[in-house]
Amino acid sequence: MFSRADTFEDKNEGVERLLLQLEAASPDSGCGMGWSDQKSARTEHESLKRSHFISCWSANPESVAMWSLYSPDYCSVRISTSIYKLEGVVQELLGKYCLSRLNESNIGERVVVALAGRIAPVTYVSLAEIAARVSRRAKARIALANRYRRKGQPMPTINWSDSNYWKREQQRRFVELQTACSLKDNSFQHEQEIRLSVRLGEEYCTPRVLEEQALLDPLHPYSSTLRSSLDSWGFVRNIAVPEREFVACSEKLIESVAIDPRCPPHKAAFMKAWFEDRGVAVVQSTCFGYLPAAFEVFPDG
Repeated sequence: MFSRADTFEDKNEGVERLLLQLEAASPDSGCGMGWSDQKSARTEHESLKRSHFISCWSANPESVAMWSLYSPDYCSVRISTSIYKLEGVVQELLGKYCLSRLNESNIGERVVVALAGRIAPVTYVSLAEIAARVSRRAKARIALANRYRRKGQPMPTINWSDSNYWKREQQRRFVELQTACSLKDNSFQHEQEIRLSVRLGEEYCTPRVLEEQALLDPLHPYSSTLRSSLDSWGFVRNIAVPEREFVACSEKLIESVAIDPRCPPHKAAFMKAWFEDRGVAVVQSTCFGYLPAAFEVFPDG
């Protein structure tokens, strides 16, 4: 199951996009970001979140916090798999929204296409701290621009050929803001999340869009140009997309399961038998256990 980012409880999903634009914006640059106040910022943010389908996993197999959050009835299971197998799941959703599904009957319509898919760990930072630093930089640029404006002077131009400028610019950049929906506040750090993410884009279907379908073949001599073309597609704004997407998985996706250690014994026995009858290995979680009960050697009394 992939869920749209705007259905998550964390309202700050995808906020790195806004922070990156705020960090990069310059007064009088002529490069609009599509938002300029609280209301338009919220609209832009919601469009971004509607454009990302996400499936959440964890790199930590043993976590009391995760059992407590996701197994309130003590009867949930933890599924284990591999990154390699999850790549196939991402490919399934990419295929559902692939550019190749469009045909001449779609010309003139607004259509949604999968632009990119990725599997990556979430980065955890203090969002409040990054937002404060980005705001300070933006305020400093505005103050500098106003100072030159009062003097009736233009802002100094950038020497684009100066390699030192680019080095300084790279050092000032927030590497955490380079991707969307992969940044969360430190308060979620217990999740150690690995995300499967598929980004959608919305645009009018034109004859040129259909011509670009040929570039999907990696053997095409100009296949690399498709990426830059799709990157120009906007976020999903007008077309209704489902809150959740379900894709078919291989029967071999699940490598093992662990039953909540707090599960009542009769239920745990039934669940263990059910999984083992289907060839799924059942392993024991080490959470909530009483360690002395597992001692195999003892001192002399």
